[in-house]
Amino acid sequence: FKNFRKCEAAAMAELRGEWGRKDSLALRVGSYVDAYFSGELEQYKADHPEMFKKDGTLKADFVHAHKVAERLESDELARMLLSGRHQVIKTVRIGGVWFKTKSDSLLTAAQVEAICKRFPQVRELVPFGGAMIVDLKYVKDFDDIWDEDAGEKVTFIEFWGYDIQGAIYQAADKRSVPFVIVGATKQDEPDLDALFIPDDDLSYSLSEVEALAPRYDAIKRGEIEPEGCGKCAYCRSIKKLTGIRHYKKNNELTPVGSW
Repeated sequence: FKNFRKCEAAAMAELRGEWGRKDSLALRVGSYVDAYFSGELEQYKADHPEMFKKDGTLKADFVHAHKVAERLESDELARMLLSGRHQVIKTVRIGGVWFKTKSDSLLTAAQVEAICKRFPQVRELVPFGGAMIVDLKYVKDFDDIWDEDAGEKVTFIEFWGYDIQGAIYQAADKRSVPFVIVGATKQDEPDLDALFIPDDDLSYSLSEVEALAPRYDAIKRGEIEPEGCGKCAYCRSIKKLTGIRHYKKNNELTPVGSW
């Protein structure tokens, strides 16, 4: 869904296997950190021999990922937030379209209560008790990012569509439980943070999913032609020149006679 939001044409090209790499290095490194906390690290290593050098040691990106995982585990709050049921799969129908979610850590009411006793400020998120959905993110840093479409800097959560993801996860859980992101950065000395997205923001994001999901689903079924954003790497790769334009007038072809 997030890929379609960025560029419909690129998303379809990726689904058809014509563009992009689903098993990118960034994805595999992030999955390494996930596997560390889900207890599946040894199996993950066995399934991905490409992460090792010839001498059997981990390549640099995965050495750093292991360092980040250990850093998270050493932090009491992060460790408690990531102690729920791992990789819980749920499905939900939104806007007539089926979505599948996979939670990194689904905390029970009892686990959340234990967190609240140790960290009283957390109770503001669950004043009456209850469960919590936690998602682990391994990102470059926590800085705001320039959004070309918005024409301004936005939070890394909005830029990468984690608010959209949280809205879908909350809908799949069928409860208005808090959606919390535990973040760790790829910096030489990793930074950590725990962030929640308010329900009002999630509700707004869910309305966007409800509005756009039918169109994206129709595109996947071949009923509607996808539109290209004209700016992403895929759109640049298929761009064809159709004329000559004035160097100061973006996207405006200039008749030769007007020169």
